[in-house]
Amino acid sequence: MSKRYDIAIVGAGIVGAAVLYEYQKRYPQHKVHLIEKEPVAAFHQTGRNSGVIHAGVYYPPGSLKSQYCRQGLEDTIAWCRDHHLPFEQCGKLIVATNTDELHKLDNLFIN
Repeated sequence: MSKRYDIAIVGAGIVGAAVLYEYQKRYPQHKVHLIEKEPVAAFHQTGRNSGVIHAGVYYPPGSLKSQYCRQGLEDTIAWCRDHHLPFEQCGKLIVATNTDELHKLDNLFIN
């Protein structure tokens, strides 16, 4: 007996999971088939991610990348809170390893 679906999503990594999540929110009545070749989801790149929510501190202060990264950080934290997902805001320690790097710390602090 064949099964019928409205849509198939290939890949159960972070992108496939995000597409599935958004699609089901918009079309809850549709049947979705998530296809993954590996025995578990997030087996490759997604499963090797460090799990860090980047704040964009290394981009030039005020740059579009810096702004988007900061907004992404805030959006991710809000999403985790809204969905009761645990996360830890542990901060980051950035040090200058020589006197030439001291001025770079000022720019990092701005971000």
